[in-house]
Amino acid sequence: MASRLLASALITTALCFPCFAQEPAPEPAAAGTTASAASLRETLATYLTQVPFERGILRVEPDPAGERVTLDPAAALSELAGSPVRFAPLSVVVSRREDGNWNVFSRDPIDVSAQVPVEGTSQSFEYRQDTQQFRGVFSPELAGFVEGEGTAGGTTNVQGDAFSRSTTTVGTTSVSVNGRPGANGGADFEVRQGYRDYRQTSTVTLPEDQTSAGAEASAMLASFGFEASASAVDTSVALREAQTPAIRDLYALVLRNAASLESDGKAALAGPFGAELKQALSAVLPLWRSLDGDVSAKDLSVTSLYGEFGVAEAKQTMRLTGVASDASFDIDMRLDGIRAASPLLPPWAATLLPEEIALGFALSGADLATPAAIALREIDFAQDPPLSPDAQAQLASSFDTSRIATKLKPGRIRAKDFDVTFSGDLLFQGEKPAANIAVEATGLDRTIATLQAAAATQPELHQAVGVLQFAKGVGRPKGEDRLEWIVAAAADGSVSVNGTMLKGPDPVVQEDPFVLDPLDEAPDTNSQPSETPKL
Repeated sequence: MASRLLASALITTALCFPCFAQEPAPEPAAAGTTASAASLRETLATYLTQVPFERGILRVEPDPAGERVTLDPAAALSELAGSPVRFAPLSVVVSRREDGNWNVFSRDPIDVSAQVPVEGTSQSFEYRQDTQQFRGVFSPELAGFVEGEGTAGGTTNVQGDAFSRSTTTVGTTSVSVNGRPGANGGADFEVRQGYRDYRQTSTVTLPEDQTSAGAEASAMLASFGFEASASAVDTSVALREAQTPAIRDLYALVLRNAASLESDGKAALAGPFGAELKQALSAVLPLWRSLDGDVSAKDLSVTSLYGEFGVAEAKQTMRLTGVASDASFDIDMRLDGIRAASPLLPPWAATLLPEEIALGFALSGADLATPAAIALREIDFAQDPPLSPDAQAQLASSFDTSRIATKLKPGRIRAKDFDVTFSGDLLFQGEKPAANIAVEATGLDRTIATLQAAAATQPELHQAVGVLQFAKGVGRPKGEDRLEWIVAAAADGSVSVNGTMLKGPDPVVQEDPFVLDPLDEAPDTNSQPSETPKL
């Protein structure tokens, strides 16, 4: 009975974890042939030209699961660098699907290293992975992956020269991508990438002639460095209505004309290629409707000679539109669980160090489409410069700064002694901006008391105490232990806080056309007196 239960458990375990028993493999497909490999090569050459195939950088061969495309650039890179470059060949197995898309599979880890002489010194580079696997479905129509999953294990990147060395390691890396047609054209993509157990160590060794100021100084400064680490780093990007097919075609157009551009760029642009380039650039716009990006890091730590700086979690979010008539951009940054330990920090500063920082900025109302349209319409590659003075004037006048609004999004800086929140906006009226900022704070009395106590041994802190006491005096009470400041900086240069004018408008300088330049009033001592004309 026990033996039957054990056998049943083993069989169940094997069925639940088939990935452990089977080696990763590409999707089942018909075996490739010499003819199918040649056809794929010609398709790729449409975008890449025949050069990489003729130089042996790329090759396409039949594979039992379709076609195998191999990147093998070691010889070409060695020739370009003038020294040996090791680049392990990378192979991708592809096969055409019934829906017109392509299966893509790869399991070759990246392994690259080089040692290149630069200005009399040797610079080394090494990048390798212990394992790597990717499986996805590529859409020629979208010029991107409609789905894909990949992992890499044991990534190491080492860079160095005669005086410095940097080593970065990543325990595991994961990537995923999803794509689909956009609602109004183009393509929508979501890409996510994650790193686990990230660590970077960098050291710098100074030349001997820079550490000869004494044995003690030499021992301290001969070598120094820092170490940065994070338990996890995650990034994500979302693209909406990206013009990926047009971007691909633009890239292919430039690549096909690379030789003529290199030999005589002006002549190449003045010919048919210039007209094709204008059309391709027009097709690329507006690049995308929107691009959202996020990055976060957990348990971030940086250690150096000056001490240790750490953050429990750091986040940054960015959003921007494409080349639109009402383009916008905004960014948010946040640091939580900030800690710092350094011999340079005095004990009294511990309660004043921020534990949390949140900042955000937003810009809107920028017309990027109009100047882009003017540039594409007026550019003439046969002329030098390509844009005429009239076209340049049109471009300059198309930028209307009065439409642009900049916001300081609600933010916060919090420490043990104080908590400050703020927000505001910035408007451009003519050549000078105007700003309105609202600030609220608690703990101002505690902060002043901390600085006053420290000023007993560091008198220079009395100035900071005076500034904070002045700020407290002009602040407006808003609840218990909370003050508010509404700061208005007008375009005329005036500044008011809570309705009280602290600085008046800047004086208006008017030039008097009847006032002679001092150089004109000074007599010319080098000139000779003119002869009196005879009547």
